[in-house]
Amino acid sequence: MGISGRWSIKWVFALLPYSIVVGPLSTLITLEIASLRGSPVDVGYAMAAGSAAGIIAPLLWGFLLDRYGSKKVLTLGFLGSALFILALTYAPNIPQIALYYAASSLFSSAVGVSTSFILIKSSSRYMLNESYSILNFISSLGYLMGDVLAAVLSGFMGIKTILLIMGLLPIVSLTWSLISVPQVTNGERPIIGKRLIGGWFRGVNLGELITLYLALIIFYFSSGIFNTLYPYGLRIGGLSRPWIMTIISVGMGVQIIGFMITPRTIRLLGGNARASSRALILRGLSYFLIGLASSTPETMIITGLTLYPLAAGIAFSTFYTASSVMVFERLGNGEEGRGLGAYSFIAGSAYLTGSLTSGYLAGSIGINESYMVAGAMLWFSSYLFEQIHKNESMKKVLSSH
Repeated sequence: MGISGRWSIKWVFALLPYSIVVGPLSTLITLEIASLRGSPVDVGYAMAAGSAAGIIAPLLWGFLLDRYGSKKVLTLGFLGSALFILALTYAPNIPQIALYYAASSLFSSAVGVSTSFILIKSSSRYMLNESYSILNFISSLGYLMGDVLAAVLSGFMGIKTILLIMGLLPIVSLTWSLISVPQVTNGERPIIGKRLIGGWFRGVNLGELITLYLALIIFYFSSGIFNTLYPYGLRIGGLSRPWIMTIISVGMGVQIIGFMITPRTIRLLGGNARASSRALILRGLSYFLIGLASSTPETMIITGLTLYPLAAGIAFSTFYTASSVMVFERLGNGEEGRGLGAYSFIAGSAYLTGSLTSGYLAGSIGINESYMVAGAMLWFSSYLFEQIHKNESMKKVLSSH
């Protein structure tokens, strides 16, 4: 895997300390809410608060990226994340936990948008899969390290103490980034062709663009339901905090392996759209079977160590890389920051809606049944990506004649 241009890919290692705290953060917050005797609805509101911050914030960060470049926005993201994660250690109740989590998510979105911006501006269009896989590999490695660390620490210390320790890590990333991360602006080395009408997307078929974003909305809505409920469901199902963190860690470990092989997997499956479709079939099936089979602590452990890694590991790494690159390829030259902000706005809105829905859905039909609904939704998203693949294949056939 490689990246073209004069910048080294080594700058992505600055994300590692930051990723260590971000990885287990939502799980730690869920467990803290559970310890305060919060309900699934409380968990849903807290996760939704984080998602809500991620809706508007990327539009702001995207504008600032186009105006000021990547390094200032990235630095601000690290600093703000650290401050509000540390503030979580002093939150005495669930509303304050939700508030501080939302604030940390607001600044975390600056990190995500700015790092994607750097890759888009410094990578060859034909190396985006490889470059994005490297970025996600480093991030996932940090998430795994964070999950393992949290799992170990949760055996003998409280959640707030863990957050206090981990809240210092974004400061390490901030210092590291000042040395290693390049300052990239929209005046440097554009990789996408002509400027667009409307500025954000290339001259693509409008119907195809709508289909792509509808499929992405369904994916993030489904993920909002499952990810919000899963740690809580494991906890009230009888699993200890170390077991829950272990399951999440195994999923993250498989995800790291997935990102290592993602570019090759996408090529073998026939491109980004077809790979996205196949990955969603697997993820949806895993969700469905987890809901169907997880009825006792023993079966929760079995499905957590088998089916969950398939969903969160192999399926996610393939889908996330392939679908993100599909969006990146449609961003307009000179306004990549705002384009990324728009994409994050759509994804965040869908995830927020899923998080808000999760508690009420679980209360109406049950937690396991909610997993099955989330899985079925992914199959419809898979169908939409398959239609995009067929349209792309048809275009290639027509262009060859």
